[in-house]
Amino acid sequence: MSFEIRPYEPTDHDTVYEICLKTGNSGQDATDQFEDPKLLGHIYAGPYINLEPESAFILEDEMGACGYIIGALDTQSFFHKVESKWLPNLQNQYVEPAEVSKLWTKDEELIHLLYHPELPEDLSDYPSHLHIDLLPRAQGQGMGKKMMDYFLNYVKESGSKGLHLGLSIRNKRAFQFYKKYGMKELKQNSETIIMVISFE
Repeated sequence: MSFEIRPYEPTDHDTVYEICLKTGNSGQDATDQFEDPKLLGHIYAGPYINLEPESAFILEDEMGACGYIIGALDTQSFFHKVESKWLPNLQNQYVEPAEVSKLWTKDEELIHLLYHPELPEDLSDYPSHLHIDLLPRAQGQGMGKKMMDYFLNYVKESGSKGLHLGLSIRNKRAFQFYKKYGMKELKQNSETIIMVISFE
């Protein structure tokens, strides 16, 4: 198979959402976990391809898009835009779940995040961040490393001095990938590991 990395285009929008869902369970397919298939994309992909599309890149093979790498050059200013320009529109589409004792569904957990987003720490030494997702047919062929190389070159050329990312503490495969790539663990809590890399 031959792969190509190219800039995101508006026609990729729905495919990015689909890839986000099909890799949304710590790299596995999360389709059967949600009633609304767009919710994961609204949280983890939509802000990037709508607010900072110049920092989004698509992996493509003969069958079409099979992965993406998306992110923000300046995390703090990006999340201010998410709060002011992205979330209000979605809040008009979804009713905030009631704060009751019953366990929320997966959909309700994400809708709650539309109203109470997880705000990033100010990691001033690592201002950029990224998300990368590959469908199974693109995995295990070195494309993750190539996409990381591509994105990190882009953020370095754009003047960033460092980058961070977060991953689920359960995603051991991703942790080993980033560690092998040269990223270092900065901190972790019961759910998330923050990894960083400096360009200086």
